[in-house]
Amino acid sequence: MTKQKGVDYSFRLKLGCFIQVIVFFSMTLSVLLPKNWTHFYFAFVMFNVLISAVGACLAQVGIIALVNIQGSLYANANVVGNALAGVLPSVSMIVAVLTNGHDTQNRAYEAAKYFLTSVAVTLTSLILLVVMERAESYSTSSLHANDESCDTSTTEYVSFHHLWSLLGLVETTIIITFSITLAFPIFASAIESPTVDKKVFIPLVFLIWNLGDLTGRIVCAWPFFVLKTQSKMIGYSLLRLLFIPLFLGCNIRGHGSGWIDDFFYILLQFLFGFTNGQLFSSSFMLIGQLLRTEDEKKAAGGFTALVINVSLLLGSIMSYLVVYMIGGRVSPKSFLFV
Repeated sequence: MTKQKGVDYSFRLKLGCFIQVIVFFSMTLSVLLPKNWTHFYFAFVMFNVLISAVGACLAQVGIIALVNIQGSLYANANVVGNALAGVLPSVSMIVAVLTNGHDTQNRAYEAAKYFLTSVAVTLTSLILLVVMERAESYSTSSLHANDESCDTSTTEYVSFHHLWSLLGLVETTIIITFSITLAFPIFASAIESPTVDKKVFIPLVFLIWNLGDLTGRIVCAWPFFVLKTQSKMIGYSLLRLLFIPLFLGCNIRGHGSGWIDDFFYILLQFLFGFTNGQLFSSSFMLIGQLLRTEDEKKAAGGFTALVINVSLLLGSIMSYLVVYMIGGRVSPKSFLFV
Protein backbone atom coordinates (compact mmCIF):
# COMPACT_ATOMS: atom_id res chain seq x y z
CA MET A 1 0.00 0.00 0.00
CA THR A 2 1.36 3.43 -0.95
CA LYS A 3 2.24 5.63 2.01
CA GLN A 4 2.77 9.35 2.40
CA LYS A 5 4.43 11.21 5.23
CA GLY A 6 4.01 14.65 6.71
CA VAL A 7 0.29 15.03 5.94
CA ASP A 8 -0.88 17.45 8.63
CA TYR A 9 -4.37 18.81 7.96
CA SER A 10 -4.37 20.77 11.19
CA PHE A 11 -1.29 22.63 9.98
CA ARG A 12 -3.01 23.39 6.68
CA LEU A 13 -5.95 24.85 8.56
CA LYS A 14 -3.68 26.99 10.73
CA LEU A 15 -1.63 28.12 7.73
CA GLY A 16 -4.79 29.08 5.85
CA CYS A 17 -6.02 31.15 8.79
CA PHE A 18 -2.61 32.79 9.22
CA ILE A 19 -2.58 33.78 5.54
CA GLN A 20 -6.01 35.36 5.94
CA VAL A 21 -4.78 37.35 8.94
CA ILE A 22 -1.85 38.70 6.91
CA VAL A 23 -4.09 39.55 3.94
CA PHE A 24 -6.74 41.41 5.92
CA PHE A 25 -4.21 43.24 8.05
CA SER A 26 -2.42 44.43 4.90
CA MET A 27 -5.80 45.52 3.50
CA THR A 28 -6.36 47.48 6.71
CA LEU A 29 -3.10 49.35 6.17
CA SER A 30 -3.97 49.90 2.50
CA VAL A 31 -6.64 52.46 3.39
CA LEU A 32 -3.77 54.81 4.28
CA LEU A 33 -2.47 54.82 0.70
CA PRO A 34 -2.87 58.04 -1.30
CA LYS A 35 -6.00 58.05 -3.44
CA ASN A 36 -4.04 58.73 -6.63
CA TRP A 37 -2.17 55.42 -6.39
CA THR A 38 -4.96 53.70 -8.29
CA HIS A 39 -2.87 51.39 -10.49
CA PHE A 40 -0.72 50.22 -7.59
CA TYR A 41 -3.76 49.75 -5.38
CA PHE A 42 -5.55 47.69 -8.03
CA ALA A 43 -2.54 45.38 -8.41
CA PHE A 44 -2.21 45.18 -4.63
CA VAL A 45 -5.86 44.19 -4.19
CA MET A 46 -5.69 41.58 -6.97
CA PHE A 47 -2.59 40.05 -5.38
CA ASN A 48 -4.35 39.91 -2.02
CA VAL A 49 -7.38 38.28 -3.63
CA LEU A 50 -5.10 35.57 -5.03
CA ILE A 51 -3.31 34.99 -1.73
CA SER A 52 -6.59 35.03 0.18
CA ALA A 53 -7.98 32.37 -2.15
CA VAL A 54 -4.96 30.17 -1.44
CA GLY A 55 -5.44 30.65 2.29
CA ALA A 56 -9.15 29.92 2.06
CA CYS A 57 -8.46 26.72 0.12
CA LEU A 58 -5.90 25.52 2.67
CA ALA A 59 -8.28 26.25 5.54
CA GLN A 60 -11.15 24.57 3.72
CA VAL A 61 -9.17 21.40 3.03
CA GLY A 62 -8.01 21.25 6.64
CA ILE A 63 -11.40 21.81 8.23
CA ILE A 64 -13.22 19.34 5.97
CA ALA A 65 -10.64 16.64 6.72
CA LEU A 66 -10.88 17.22 10.47
CA VAL A 67 -14.69 17.30 10.69
CA ASN A 68 -14.96 14.13 8.59
CA ILE A 69 -13.05 12.38 11.35
CA GLN A 70 -15.03 13.97 14.19
CA GLY A 71 -18.42 12.95 12.79
CA SER A 72 -21.52 14.24 11.01
CA LEU A 73 -22.54 16.60 13.84
CA TYR A 74 -19.23 18.45 13.51
CA ALA A 75 -19.66 18.52 9.74
CA ASN A 76 -23.04 20.18 10.19
CA ALA A 77 -21.56 22.68 12.66
CA ASN A 78 -18.94 23.59 10.06
CA VAL A 79 -21.44 24.32 7.29
CA VAL A 80 -23.64 26.26 9.73
CA GLY A 81 -20.63 28.42 10.49
CA ASN A 82 -20.14 28.99 6.76
CA ALA A 83 -23.75 30.12 6.42
CA LEU A 84 -23.49 32.40 9.44
CA ALA A 85 -20.47 34.04 7.83
CA GLY A 86 -22.68 34.71 4.80
CA VAL A 87 -25.38 36.39 6.89
CA LEU A 88 -23.14 38.88 8.69
CA PRO A 89 -21.94 40.88 5.62
CA SER A 90 -25.55 41.35 4.49
CA VAL A 91 -26.53 42.63 7.92
CA SER A 92 -23.57 45.01 8.07
CA MET A 93 -24.37 46.28 4.57
CA ILE A 94 -27.97 47.09 5.48
CA VAL A 95 -26.89 48.79 8.70
CA ALA A 96 -24.30 50.84 6.80
CA VAL A 97 -26.88 51.99 4.25
CA LEU A 98 -29.44 52.90 6.90
CA THR A 99 -26.99 54.74 9.17
CA ASN A 100 -24.68 56.44 6.69
CA GLY A 101 -26.94 56.86 3.68
CA HIS A 102 -24.97 58.55 0.92
CA ASP A 103 -22.16 59.74 3.19
CA THR A 104 -18.83 58.94 1.54
CA GLN A 105 -16.53 60.73 3.99
CA ASN A 106 -15.95 57.77 6.29
CA ARG A 107 -15.60 54.99 3.72
CA ALA A 108 -11.91 54.43 4.49
CA TYR A 109 -12.68 54.25 8.20
CA GLU A 110 -15.53 51.78 7.63
CA ALA A 111 -13.33 49.63 5.38
CA ALA A 112 -10.58 49.57 8.01
CA LYS A 113 -13.09 48.46 10.66
CA TYR A 114 -14.31 45.67 8.37
CA PHE A 115 -10.79 44.38 7.69
CA LEU A 116 -9.77 44.58 11.36
CA THR A 117 -12.90 42.69 12.33
CA SER A 118 -11.90 39.94 9.90
CA VAL A 119 -8.45 39.83 11.48
CA ALA A 120 -9.95 39.56 14.97
CA VAL A 121 -12.37 36.79 13.97
CA THR A 122 -9.64 34.76 12.27
CA LEU A 123 -7.24 35.15 15.19
CA THR A 124 -9.98 34.06 17.57
CA SER A 125 -10.56 30.96 15.44
CA LEU A 126 -6.85 30.16 15.52
CA ILE A 127 -6.70 30.51 19.30
CA LEU A 128 -9.76 28.29 19.79
CA LEU A 129 -8.27 25.68 17.45
CA VAL A 130 -5.03 25.59 19.44
CA VAL A 131 -6.94 25.33 22.73
CA MET A 132 -9.07 22.48 21.35
CA GLU A 133 -6.02 20.59 20.07
CA ARG A 134 -4.22 20.91 23.39
CA ALA A 135 -7.26 19.61 25.23
CA GLU A 136 -7.56 16.66 22.84
CA SER A 137 -3.82 16.00 23.03
CA TYR A 138 -3.94 15.90 26.83
CA SER A 139 -6.92 13.55 26.75
CA THR A 140 -5.27 11.26 24.20
CA SER A 141 -1.96 11.15 26.06
CA SER A 142 -3.78 10.22 29.26
CA LEU A 143 -5.63 7.37 27.58
CA HIS A 144 -2.68 6.04 25.60
CA ALA A 145 0.25 6.84 27.86
CA ASN A 146 1.54 3.28 27.58
CA ASP A 147 0.53 2.64 23.99
CA GLU A 148 3.70 2.75 21.91
CA SER A 149 2.00 1.46 18.79
CA CYS A 150 0.28 4.76 18.02
CA ASP A 151 1.92 6.30 14.93
CA THR A 152 0.22 9.10 13.04
CA SER A 153 3.24 10.24 11.02
CA THR A 154 2.49 7.92 8.07
CA THR A 155 -0.84 7.60 6.29
CA GLU A 156 -2.14 5.59 3.38
CA TYR A 157 -2.38 7.39 0.04
CA VAL A 158 -5.97 7.63 -1.16
CA SER A 159 -6.53 8.51 -4.82
CA PHE A 160 -9.26 10.81 -6.11
CA HIS A 161 -10.46 7.92 -8.30
CA HIS A 162 -11.01 5.78 -5.21
CA LEU A 163 -12.83 8.62 -3.46
CA TRP A 164 -15.05 9.23 -6.48
CA SER A 165 -16.04 5.55 -6.50
CA LEU A 166 -17.31 6.02 -2.94
CA LEU A 167 -18.60 9.59 -3.06
CA GLY A 168 -19.58 10.09 -6.70
CA LEU A 169 -23.30 10.64 -6.12
CA VAL A 170 -22.79 12.92 -3.13
CA GLU A 171 -20.20 15.03 -4.92
CA THR A 172 -22.47 15.19 -7.98
CA THR A 173 -25.19 16.58 -5.72
CA ILE A 174 -22.80 19.29 -4.54
CA ILE A 175 -21.87 20.16 -8.14
CA ILE A 176 -25.50 20.45 -9.24
CA THR A 177 -26.53 22.37 -6.13
CA PHE A 178 -23.83 25.02 -6.34
CA SER A 179 -24.05 25.31 -10.13
CA ILE A 180 -27.73 26.21 -9.84
CA THR A 181 -27.18 28.39 -6.76
CA LEU A 182 -24.83 30.68 -8.71
CA ALA A 183 -27.93 32.04 -10.48
CA PHE A 184 -28.86 33.65 -7.16
CA PRO A 185 -26.59 36.74 -7.26
CA ILE A 186 -27.69 37.47 -10.84
CA PHE A 187 -31.37 37.62 -9.91
CA ALA A 188 -30.75 39.20 -6.50
CA SER A 189 -28.94 42.14 -8.08
CA ALA A 190 -31.30 42.47 -11.06
CA ILE A 191 -34.74 42.23 -9.45
CA GLU A 192 -35.95 45.46 -7.87
CA SER A 193 -38.88 46.52 -5.75
CA PRO A 194 -41.33 49.14 -7.03
CA THR A 195 -41.70 50.56 -3.52
CA VAL A 196 -38.35 50.04 -1.71
CA ASP A 197 -35.06 51.73 -2.55
CA LYS A 198 -32.78 49.19 -4.22
CA LYS A 199 -29.90 50.21 -1.93
CA VAL A 200 -31.92 48.65 0.87
CA PHE A 201 -33.92 46.05 -1.06
CA ILE A 202 -31.00 44.27 -2.76
CA PRO A 203 -28.95 43.80 0.45
CA LEU A 204 -32.20 42.69 2.13
CA VAL A 205 -32.65 39.99 -0.52
CA PHE A 206 -29.08 38.81 0.00
CA LEU A 207 -29.81 38.66 3.74
CA ILE A 208 -33.03 36.69 3.20
CA TRP A 209 -31.27 34.16 0.96
CA ASN A 210 -28.45 33.73 3.46
CA LEU A 211 -30.95 33.33 6.29
CA GLY A 212 -32.67 30.62 4.27
CA ASP A 213 -29.32 28.96 3.64
CA LEU A 214 -28.49 29.17 7.35
CA THR A 215 -31.88 27.73 8.31
CA GLY A 216 -31.48 24.86 5.86
CA ARG A 217 -28.17 23.94 7.45
CA ILE A 218 -29.34 24.35 11.04
CA VAL A 219 -32.39 22.09 10.64
CA CYS A 220 -30.09 19.28 9.52
CA ALA A 221 -29.10 18.96 13.18
CA TRP A 222 -32.40 17.02 13.38
CA PRO A 223 -32.28 13.66 11.52
CA PHE A 224 -35.74 14.23 10.03
CA PHE A 225 -34.39 16.98 7.74
CA VAL A 226 -31.21 15.16 6.70
CA LEU A 227 -31.36 13.72 3.19
CA LYS A 228 -29.90 10.21 3.31
CA THR A 229 -30.74 8.67 -0.09
CA GLN A 230 -28.15 9.77 -2.65
CA SER A 231 -30.34 9.33 -5.74
CA LYS A 232 -33.10 11.41 -4.14
CA MET A 233 -30.55 14.09 -3.28
CA ILE A 234 -29.61 14.41 -6.95
CA GLY A 235 -33.28 14.60 -7.95
CA TYR A 236 -33.95 17.22 -5.28
CA SER A 237 -31.00 19.31 -6.44
CA LEU A 238 -32.24 19.20 -10.06
CA LEU A 239 -35.73 20.31 -9.00
CA ARG A 240 -34.18 23.61 -7.88
CA LEU A 241 -34.03 24.56 -11.57
CA LEU A 242 -37.74 25.36 -11.22
CA PHE A 243 -36.80 28.48 -9.25
CA ILE A 244 -35.30 30.09 -12.37
CA PRO A 245 -38.55 30.52 -14.38
CA LEU A 246 -40.20 31.82 -11.21
CA PHE A 247 -37.47 34.44 -10.79
CA LEU A 248 -37.98 35.40 -14.43
CA GLY A 249 -41.52 36.38 -13.47
CA CYS A 250 -40.29 39.05 -11.06
CA ASN A 251 -39.65 42.77 -11.57
CA ILE A 252 -36.29 42.54 -13.37
CA ARG A 253 -34.41 45.86 -13.48
CA GLY A 254 -37.55 47.70 -12.40
CA HIS A 255 -39.36 47.35 -15.73
CA GLY A 256 -42.58 46.47 -13.94
CA SER A 257 -43.39 43.46 -16.14
CA GLY A 258 -43.21 40.87 -13.35
CA TRP A 259 -46.25 38.99 -12.11
CA ILE A 260 -44.66 38.02 -8.77
CA ASP A 261 -44.81 40.66 -6.04
CA ASP A 262 -42.15 41.50 -3.46
CA PHE A 263 -43.47 39.20 -0.74
CA PHE A 264 -43.49 36.06 -2.89
CA TYR A 265 -40.15 37.01 -4.43
CA ILE A 266 -38.57 37.26 -0.97
CA LEU A 267 -40.22 33.94 -0.04
CA LEU A 268 -38.74 32.37 -3.18
CA GLN A 269 -35.27 33.62 -2.26
CA PHE A 270 -35.64 32.20 1.24
CA LEU A 271 -36.66 28.80 -0.14
CA PHE A 272 -33.87 28.92 -2.72
CA GLY A 273 -31.39 29.49 0.10
CA PHE A 274 -33.05 26.88 2.34
CA THR A 275 -32.79 24.14 -0.28
CA ASN A 276 -29.15 25.05 -0.92
CA GLY A 277 -28.35 24.81 2.79
CA GLN A 278 -30.24 21.57 3.31
CA LEU A 279 -28.64 19.85 0.32
CA PHE A 280 -25.11 21.00 1.10
CA SER A 281 -25.36 20.16 4.79
CA SER A 282 -26.85 16.72 4.07
CA SER A 283 -24.11 16.00 1.54
CA PHE A 284 -21.41 17.18 3.91
CA MET A 285 -22.73 15.03 6.76
CA LEU A 286 -23.03 11.96 4.54
CA ILE A 287 -19.44 12.08 3.27
CA GLY A 288 -17.88 10.93 6.54
CA GLN A 289 -20.46 8.15 6.90
CA LEU A 290 -19.67 6.69 3.47
CA LEU A 291 -15.94 6.43 4.16
CA ARG A 292 -14.40 3.58 6.12
CA THR A 293 -10.92 4.60 7.22
CA GLU A 294 -9.51 7.73 8.82
CA ASP A 295 -7.13 8.17 5.86
CA GLU A 296 -10.08 8.21 3.46
CA LYS A 297 -11.87 10.77 5.59
CA LYS A 298 -8.83 13.04 5.67
CA ALA A 299 -8.19 12.73 1.92
CA ALA A 300 -11.85 13.52 1.26
CA GLY A 301 -11.17 17.02 2.57
CA GLY A 302 -9.03 17.99 -0.41
CA PHE A 303 -11.29 16.10 -2.80
CA THR A 304 -14.46 17.81 -1.58
CA ALA A 305 -12.76 21.22 -1.64
CA LEU A 306 -11.82 20.57 -5.28
CA VAL A 307 -15.39 19.56 -6.12
CA ILE A 308 -16.76 22.70 -4.45
CA ASN A 309 -14.43 24.92 -6.47
CA VAL A 310 -15.27 23.09 -9.71
CA SER A 311 -18.99 23.47 -9.02
CA LEU A 312 -18.58 27.19 -8.35
CA LEU A 313 -16.62 27.51 -11.61
CA LEU A 314 -19.36 25.72 -13.53
CA GLY A 315 -21.98 27.87 -11.85
CA SER A 316 -20.10 31.03 -12.80
CA ILE A 317 -20.00 29.93 -16.44
CA MET A 318 -23.67 28.97 -16.42
CA SER A 319 -24.58 32.34 -14.90
CA TYR A 320 -23.85 33.92 -18.28
CA LEU A 321 -26.77 31.91 -19.63
CA VAL A 322 -28.97 33.41 -16.91
CA VAL A 323 -27.82 36.90 -17.89
CA TYR A 324 -28.75 36.11 -21.49
CA MET A 325 -32.16 34.79 -20.39
CA ILE A 326 -33.02 38.08 -18.70
CA GLY A 327 -32.00 40.01 -21.79
CA GLY A 328 -28.51 41.01 -20.72
CA ARG A 329 -29.97 43.72 -18.55
CA VAL A 330 -27.59 43.11 -15.65
CA SER A 331 -24.59 45.40 -15.69
CA PRO A 332 -21.45 44.88 -13.58
CA LYS A 333 -22.41 47.91 -11.50
CA SER A 334 -25.51 46.13 -10.27
CA PHE A 335 -23.37 43.82 -8.16
CA LEU A 336 -22.09 46.85 -6.24
CA PHE A 337 -25.60 47.74 -5.06
CA VAL A 338 -25.27 51.30 -6.31
